[in-house]
Amino acid sequence: MKYFVEGLTKVHGGEGYVRRIGECETLEGAIRTSQQVIDEFLIGRLQDGTTPTNLFTQYQNFGEVPFIFVDGDDTINVAGFNHFNYAMTRCFALCTRSETEDVA
Repeated sequence: MKYFVEGLTKVHGGEGYVRRIGECETLEGAIRTSQQVIDEFLIGRLQDGTTPTNLFTQYQNFGEVPFIFVDGDDTINVAGFNHFNYAMTRCFALCTRSETEDVA
């Protein structure tokens, strides 16, 4: 069984586009791939003084949303990964780490 990771990106006007991010042999691999997409976006937007709320808002407005699908008859998003929960957790972790590093 293969897991497909696809990303949805919104553009101005509410339109969006989908791209194939990757194919994985396991659900764990697909989740790691999805997490990497979110991490790359968040780290790219992280600046001194960025709050977790501001960073998460940027993700909601501009970030690529990864979805995991399995090959076969099921065409719905596979359970086991919530991109919003992951992004929110990472925003707090990255901003907290950034503040700690600035003090040191």
